[in-house]
Amino acid sequence: MDRVDAVLVGAGMRGSETYGRYAERHGERLRIVALAEPRAEAREALGRRLGLPAGAQFADWRELFAGERRAPAAIIATSDHEHTGPALAALGRGHHVLLEKPIAPTPDECRAIVQAAEQGGLVLQIAHVLRYTAFYQEVARILESGQLGQLLTLDMKEHVAHWHMTHSYVRGKFRNRAMAAPIILAKCCHDLDLLLWLAGRAPQRVVSFGELSHYRPEHAPPGAPERCSDGCPVQEQCPHDALRFYLGPDDELARGWPWRDVSSDPSREARRRALETGRYGRCVYHCDNDVPDHQTLLVAFEKGLQATFTVQGHATHETRTIRVSGSEGELRGMLREGLIELSRHGSLEQEHIDLAGRELGHFGGDQGLLDHFTDVVARGATDEVRSSGRVSLASHLLGFAAERSRVEGRVIAL
Repeated sequence: MDRVDAVLVGAGMRGSETYGRYAERHGERLRIVALAEPRAEAREALGRRLGLPAGAQFADWRELFAGERRAPAAIIATSDHEHTGPALAALGRGHHVLLEKPIAPTPDECRAIVQAAEQGGLVLQIAHVLRYTAFYQEVARILESGQLGQLLTLDMKEHVAHWHMTHSYVRGKFRNRAMAAPIILAKCCHDLDLLLWLAGRAPQRVVSFGELSHYRPEHAPPGAPERCSDGCPVQEQCPHDALRFYLGPDDELARGWPWRDVSSDPSREARRRALETGRYGRCVYHCDNDVPDHQTLLVAFEKGLQATFTVQGHATHETRTIRVSGSEGELRGMLREGLIELSRHGSLEQEHIDLAGRELGHFGGDQGLLDHFTDVVARGATDEVRSSGRVSLASHLLGFAAERSRVEGRVIAL
């Protein structure tokens, strides 16, 4: 296939360590020819790695898209509340776009981006990486084969580890609705995309329940200060102690996520200083968070299928699980372990499928996503895009409806 040239907006974790690394390792498929990133240190560091001249590095995406069209494709890897501007600018200039999830933090912005791509006849690929894992592709193959008979119930769960919940949704940049999309999209839009893909039919109604139950001031231990560095009396026993979690790794490991969010300088001294003044050093019970720490939704689909999805931020280990029951059999799966178990009614035998993969890179999903995007752009195969803007819009609208149901306390017709 021909190599695809692309411009990149955003040099954060995804921009640098997913898209930047892919371009470095697979230069025959993807070359990044220009970069926009407001933080000079991050911009220059990634620019050096990619061999970009100063004239191809921009502090503002508006400058990038104001000049000549430098490539046929654009990768948008900004924070989710900053997707709309650069995505519309890229599509307006005729770029095929790979857009980080979620599409945007509001339904109207999501629709505007999808409509811009369709009006221009352009690829809009949403980064739903789990579609490209061997695990979920095998689950989809089994369900589509009909061997479970009529699908009746589908149950999916996302177990978010307590450290991930506190890092991103209590202390971090997704901690309240003013800063990011609701958690059912900011964290779970992968799962909603999978839910609709695996169901294979249209959703009709949704109801959702969820709340912020634990990470609240009234649950703070007696005497707990605003910051973990201010002499907390229960520091040794607290599972959320910022000093132990963020200062534990050595300088090399701290170059990666989540520690790099604390300080671009990975040294322990720099991290310690950042914890004394920055958001990641705060007590988890004294933050400005309003994100539910657990939420469940129930979806009624066409043809009698009912599905449930739960996200909860109190897990010991990160994983996703799935259970599908049909008229002739049942499927159970655990993503982290890479295990799928099949049973058939009337038989004591079980079939076990082992698809264990490396957890980093979303179990192979990151590379699968980029392999697919570069392939469809190189061939101009706009009709072959998986989790396209139009397809992803359906799962996003389901997420927004679920959030309305949670807030308003009622069933929402889709």
